[in-house]
Amino acid sequence: MSEQSTWYVKNGPDTAGRGAQIDMLIARRDRVINICEMKFSQNMYVIDKDYEMQLRNKLSAFREATHTRDALQITMITTFGVKENSYSSIVQSQVTMDDLFTATR
Repeated sequence: MSEQSTWYVKNGPDTAGRGAQIDMLIARRDRVINICEMKFSQNMYVIDKDYEMQLRNKLSAFREATHTRDALQITMITTFGVKENSYSSIVQSQVTMDDLFTATR
């Protein structure tokens, strides 16, 4: 069983000046929360240094604002997946368009 939602927090003193928005959260019974980021791209999505820092900020702001002790994992939901590079290791799992629209028999 799991619960799904979106989440955001505005810049403020309780977030050390860091605002953040998360496209979708999946809170699982095993005390893992998937932080889902959804990105459309015509090719594999490339995570650069700036976007990696944005993802780290989202994790930090979420943990700070919610005081959760659950494990946080970044899941990218993209058209064609995430291109592997020196910044892509922040992503623990991926879901692609094929995963969403491939018919099962």
